[in-house]
Amino acid sequence: MKVDKRDLILESIIQAYLEVNEPIGSSELGIRMNVSIPASTIRVYFKKLSDEGAITQLHISGGRIPTFATMKLYWQDRLKFNSPINIINSDVLNFLVYDFGLYCMIFGVSKLVLSEVLNVENRFLILDFVGESIVLKYNPKVEKFLNNIIGISLEDLDKVSMQVGLSELRSKIKELKRNRIYFQENEKVAFEMFKDDRIKSILEPSFEHIFRTNLAFNPVFEPGFMGLKTDVIFEGKSAVMICAGSVYSDYEKFLTSIKEAA
Repeated sequence: MKVDKRDLILESIIQAYLEVNEPIGSSELGIRMNVSIPASTIRVYFKKLSDEGAITQLHISGGRIPTFATMKLYWQDRLKFNSPINIINSDVLNFLVYDFGLYCMIFGVSKLVLSEVLNVENRFLILDFVGESIVLKYNPKVEKFLNNIIGISLEDLDKVSMQVGLSELRSKIKELKRNRIYFQENEKVAFEMFKDDRIKSILEPSFEHIFRTNLAFNPVFEPGFMGLKTDVIFEGKSAVMICAGSVYSDYEKFLTSIKEAA
């Protein structure tokens, strides 16, 4: 099978940068690669890849690094989310989060369904989710509306409350979800990614709604940053894990390390 030198060299640049986090030159890359390619040939491809916008040079005399766009395509191709990841030791996860420089949040997702709306003397409305509840100020229109959607999941109710402008309900749902956070570490990275009011959203479980797929890049995150969302079993409980950080963090190795620790 013929080896595509362009793809091979680009992937080697990416993997080298993920490993050492330093720009790499043609001679060093040639030493690292399993396939024997002359440094002069590698330099030709460096030029081609630079012209394509796949790699860039931070300094005139320095080596090359992959661009943000290249890393986005790389992670979209490499990361697979087929089944929940089993996490049995939060101490190990805590170490890995800081070791890889990532922000991480895990929250419970056991399906909550609105089973009943109780009217307490026209003063309060109690929304019963079987094991969890939300208390609202009484409003006859809200009571009628909620009784018409008995059986709706908490997730769908969250979306509906945003669509119809029920701010108190949405606030209470957010509070309920926050109480279901099992793990949250390295918020410093979150502050590095968002330097405006968006920082509040990434610290809440409702941030998962921003993800259209398991991966999110710009414009959800600033250029150079990304996030991933995946199902996990956290200490025996069904949950969702959101991790975020630089596009140059080794997410594949991070996830593999979690699986190996299980």
